Amino acid sequence: MHYITINKFSSVPLYAQLKESIKKAIDDGILKDKDKLPTEEELCKTFNVSRPVVRQAYADLIAQGAIVRMKGKGTFVIKNFVRRNFFNELSNFTGEMERKGIAPRTKVINVEILTSEPYIFPLLALIEGTQCLHFKRIRYGNDVPIYLEDTYISLLLFPGLEKYDFAVNSLYSVFERDYHLPVAKAYNTFNAQVVSDIDAVLLDVKKKSAVHRVQTFTYDAENKLMEYSIASFPGDRNQFDIVIRRDKD
Repeated sequence: MHYITINKFSSVPLYAQLKESIKKAIDDGILKDKDKLPTEEELCKTFNVSRPVVRQAYADLIAQGAIVRMKGKGTFVIKNFVRRNFFNELSNFTGEMERKGIAPRTKVINVEILTSEPYIFPLLALIEGTQCLHFKRIRYGNDVPIYLEDTYISLLLFPGLEKYDFAVNSLYSVFERDYHLPVAKAYNTFNAQVVSDIDAVLLDVKKKSAVHRVQTFTYDAENKLMEYSIASFPGDRNQFDIVIRRDKD
């Protein structure tokens, strides 16, 4: 903890001094990506400061995307904070991560064929008894869970899609390459929600914590819905940039 300097006679709040010391150590390369930070208790004892001081400093750094808390493991430096542009960008996860210098990995949690689902089937214009593919994936960047995604696709439109391993295959690439139906556009809707206990374990976040919930509706060139997905993004690991352009008069 030699990189931390706290002066109790300074007019600068203690939490701000702690935060800036850690941020400078990260910027200067003293603390590297994935380095584990001291616990709250260790910082309190070493610098004789209160827990609220440490918690505020860590909370600010988490909000800035400089560090991340992982339940049961501790607090770590995370230099590869993920930012996404949802204005004019359609890309697969692997390509997006690689462009940002982040090592991508995908794990498929569950694959099933549904024949009834009261919310999903009307969205995909499916009647009860029709087959719908559902798979759940968790996406990692540098082995940190970035988001969890449930995807639903009509097997009437894409017969045999259940045979693909979407831990290694890009869904959009399969649509275009093997079914000759490229994605033309996608709509996203955003809201905040409390993560389920099961998803909290998979995402390695605290139970009952808030996540960004993103619904994606993917369409072909004829405006037919190809895919519907729901994803949960931990707020301390993701930032969304949305560009709004003004129409010309």
